[in-house]
Amino acid sequence: MFTAIGNFFTALATLFNALNRGASALDHCAKWAECEAADFEARTQLERTARLEQLQFELKSLPRLTS
Repeated sequence: MFTAIGNFFTALATLFNALNRGASALDHCAKWAECEAADFEARTQLERTARLEQLQFELKSLPRLTS
């Protein structure tokens, strides 16, 4: 009977250890996703800024209307 109780607690400890490792893996994946999102934001901001500069250059090169 004591062996059964010991086995039960061993199984319970193993289960908690597995849950802890799973939660740790999810945490690593969330950190990776957060870094990817930050990189995407920075890249799109640079692209947006470059596009605005290009549009301003094109606008300045257009002939002006005189009234």
